[in-house]
Amino acid sequence: MFYYFYLLYLYLIQTPLYYVLSVIIFLILTFKTLQWVLNNKVNIKSLESYKNKVVIVTGASGGIGEKIAFKYAELGSKVAIVARRVELLEKLKKDIVKQLNIDSKQILVVQCDLCNENECEQMIERVVREWNRIDICVWNAGVGSLIEFDKLDQIESRQDRFKIFRDNMEINYFSLVYCTSFALPYLKQQKGSIVVVSSLAGKYGTPLRTSYSASKHAVQGFFNSLRNELSNQIQISIICPGFVLTDFHQKVATIDGKPIERESHSFMTADQCATIVLKTERCNKREVIPQLKAKVGTYLQPILPELVDVMTNKVAKGSLKNK
Repeated sequence: MFYYFYLLYLYLIQTPLYYVLSVIIFLILTFKTLQWVLNNKVNIKSLESYKNKVVIVTGASGGIGEKIAFKYAELGSKVAIVARRVELLEKLKKDIVKQLNIDSKQILVVQCDLCNENECEQMIERVVREWNRIDICVWNAGVGSLIEFDKLDQIESRQDRFKIFRDNMEINYFSLVYCTSFALPYLKQQKGSIVVVSSLAGKYGTPLRTSYSASKHAVQGFFNSLRNELSNQIQISIICPGFVLTDFHQKVATIDGKPIERESHSFMTADQCATIVLKTERCNKREVIPQLKAKVGTYLQPILPELVDVMTNKVAKGSLKNK
């Protein structure tokens, strides 16, 4: 295949089209450079500006969410930590207060089932009652799945057969719609920010993740549309990490219900991902794909989709010890 690309290259350099392509590539690189400068120099927020900001972090009972809560609290923000398991949130609050030596009133524990729109509304109202405002929402909660679609018929009950798909859409997509809807009026008042911890699975299809990838594609579409709809009223940033070293992958839904073991040597740590989340919001970036391989795959996808499919299959399936 590369031989044919080489022949094509030799042909192009002998034609005016070569010069046209060179100009196009130069313009693209120039635009990307200017975009980087604007994002990283002009729009960057000072660390001092985060003091007393009101931040909501969903999925804060562990993993990436826990690290995000720590980092915002360290900057002096007031942080509402949200999840279903209140005992884990209380433990996190104690750890943050003790390690950072801060006032316990700086951390608010809010138990919430994000699949329930009424509880989402109550969660937002609770934060506003406590601190009278919302500046930043980090939508981090999510669930995964790892299934072979053509083996769904192994599940006898038809209702259970598609439960994984409903659950993925409910927590990964609809919960974000609920929370965003209720938080939006307060975010607009402060010209605040929404940071969405999405996934590389929202950029292109990944094997064994039909339900998960579909939910993350929905997230991408929703927030990209909302950003255009709201123009500059609020800031919306999307993070699309690949594999992150947390217990998230031990909780993914599978057909047989057994946890999946993974080779984790190439995983990003939760702390690294949390740092990127804060930097992305601070620099007002639209979208960030952290890992280098993931970036390469995203840029190649429109040009060489078959090659990206091969790379994706190798990485996704190769990381599973039991596949």
